[in-house]
Amino acid sequence: MRLSLPRQFAITGLILLLSSCAIQKPLPAPADGVAWKAHRQALTALENWQARGRIAVRTDSDGWSAGFDWTQAGGNYRIRLRGPFGQGALELEGDTHGVWLRRAGQPAVFATDADVLMEQESGWRLPVAGLNYWLRGLPDKQGSTISHLDSAGRLAFLQQRGWQIKYRTYQDYGAVALPTRLALQRDGLRVKVIVDSWELP
Repeated sequence: MRLSLPRQFAITGLILLLSSCAIQKPLPAPADGVAWKAHRQALTALENWQARGRIAVRTDSDGWSAGFDWTQAGGNYRIRLRGPFGQGALELEGDTHGVWLRRAGQPAVFATDADVLMEQESGWRLPVAGLNYWLRGLPDKQGSTISHLDSAGRLAFLQQRGWQIKYRTYQDYGAVALPTRLALQRDGLRVKVIVDSWELP
């Protein structure tokens, strides 16, 4: 049976339409990078905040733990460590120009580098400058990074400035999720941070 020319075109078109539907791929799910970009923008805009929690620092032979209160106001910060090294409170107050370290009954000490100052005064080199970013779940603006995201597009792992940071848990605070448990490691030095509360403007 010979088909008319219009019917041949109609059948050919139908076959092409069905075959295109059969091989058409489903739309891809949103990439982690899209969620991360939005999450990162929200965290970067968060310039004024307070965090309260606990920190534990360990090596194979020594360690200490303390409570902390961190207040950040733009480029200015104040970090109060409660009871580190079995002593009273220690306070770091600084900005982009330098940092003061204060302890009860002792003269204040100034340095241009907070990490170096902590090492001079305590023997422990803590990443004070990096923690301003890492505590929020952001990479520091300086230095190359290696990072992995979780299924929600947040940092699960970050390697920067020689430190490896693992993000254990997050908690929603309004429209933004902030870390509540993280672990840092570098050259045998292990730091665990638990944030009990965040205060946002």
